[in-house]
Amino acid sequence: MKNYVINCIAFFVFVSSYSQTCRDNMLSKKFDFEISTKSTDQNNLGSAEIKITILSKQKNNKIQTIDIKSEFILKSESFKNCSNNKSYLKTVNSLIKVYDYDFGDFIIADFNFDDKEDLAIKREEGGNGGPLYNFYVQTENQKFILNDMLSKEMESFPYFFDTKNKILRINKRIDSVKYQIVTYEYFPKNRIWKIKSKNEYIN
Repeated sequence: MKNYVINCIAFFVFVSSYSQTCRDNMLSKKFDFEISTKSTDQNNLGSAEIKITILSKQKNNKIQTIDIKSEFILKSESFKNCSNNKSYLKTVNSLIKVYDYDFGDFIIADFNFDDKEDLAIKREEGGNGGPLYNFYVQTENQKFILNDMLSKEMESFPYFFDTKNKILRINKRIDSVKYQIVTYEYFPKNRIWKIKSKNEYIN
């Protein structure tokens, strides 16, 4: 059994340049990950390039690279702490409780309920409504494909996974007092998610 390793190298060059690389071999059963963030944002607006390298755990060879260009990611603590990579594979049929809707920077979960590890990568800070994520679903050949519906429609990370009914549920902030709980149902035959319900409430 491999030892748990998270290596993190971070350095700053003045205020406008930032770089960090984390190597994580604990999140997944089949894969290791290198998570790199690089910014040379002269205007200090928080834009950065995020690079995820996926490696085979057994052979340590590169399987795939995912690149994301973020316009607003480094203004708080996102991708500045290697321990903010998470796995929610075992957190099913129960509420996931986090602070400020931040479920992690790089996340392993199963979004289509096929018992394969899928990925979520934080792409933007998202303001008061919480971070926005890109969602990648694993295929039969162990490749990860961006899912447009989850990434562009759902965007927020689900706080509830219902494996029996194949449901994802998110909590979206609409304004300073109004929130919306949106429930998505997955249909394996068509491989799509559909909105099952929307419920607004005031906090």
